[in-house]
Amino acid sequence: MGKIIGLVVGVTLLGMLFAGSFLGAFHQPEPHGVPIAVVAPGEQVKQLQAGIDQRKAGAFSLSEYTSLDVARSALLDREVDAVLVPQEGKLVVASAGGRTGATVITAAFQAAAQAQGRPLQVEDAVPLPPGDSGGISGMFYVLSVVLPGIAMAVLLFQVAPGLGLAGRLGVLVAGALVAGTGNAWLADTVFGALPGRFGWLVLVSAGISLAVGLVVAGLVKVVGTPGVGLAVLLFIPIGLPASGGPLGARYIPEWYAVVGQFLPIGPAAEAVRNTVFFDGAALWTPLGILALWGLLGLVLLALPGRRAQPAPAAPRVPVAV
Repeated sequence: MGKIIGLVVGVTLLGMLFAGSFLGAFHQPEPHGVPIAVVAPGEQVKQLQAGIDQRKAGAFSLSEYTSLDVARSALLDREVDAVLVPQEGKLVVASAGGRTGATVITAAFQAAAQAQGRPLQVEDAVPLPPGDSGGISGMFYVLSVVLPGIAMAVLLFQVAPGLGLAGRLGVLVAGALVAGTGNAWLADTVFGALPGRFGWLVLVSAGISLAVGLVVAGLVKVVGTPGVGLAVLLFIPIGLPASGGPLGARYIPEWYAVVGQFLPIGPAAEAVRNTVFFDGAALWTPLGILALWGLLGLVLLALPGRRAQPAPAAPRVPVAV
């Protein structure tokens, strides 16, 4: 009876972990320090910042830019999330960087313009493709390359338990490339959700799968099967919502976004998005974080595995003389 109660309690707590993590991140999305380029003199930018802060303090961070071309380059380089040109009544967004963010930014600045009796023209510099008009495919795509990495690492220990470090690493690399190619083909060619950068998408996808696979394989070797559960809990119910999911990291509680930037899911989604829609801009940070996770997994994989416990000796049966 005690085991049954423990099972019920454990499953309930697991469900509460999922609910608390996802709902805690997504139930009340609000902008936090969203960077906006403003093509205007510094004094006007300060006035605009003060007006924005009166409506929602800390929601947007305005920076002065000297020209529209420079500000647009900053947008395409992922340094800012939008460009405002007050003199022209123009707002430039990039919905491919996050549809929710573009919608929130547009609504906020249109409301500010209407309050002043001014029109505001909105331009989408990097629109979402027709195959992903909702802007949610990227996050689910990341899961589609993370899960094969986890499965490959676990099953490899079952199929080839005696495989050495070099052999195991070779299989993980090959498996990551195959999984990355298959998923990139579906996302680009079949569905058109992440189109136009097939080769680069394959490489980034394979890198994500390999990094996760190395971590899981290392944990399995060092701590055994519980390492799989640890990795899955850390990467999915914690890492996914902490990344901001389809909303983006600037629209969830700030402390959770800080956690998410160091876990693989958020950087992986950023790497995929920047590769496909922004010509590989701002890739060093997300790829660097993924590389550190892969290195951690490689170090764990190179450590001596757990020693098997010797089987208990069979009790001696007294022989009657």
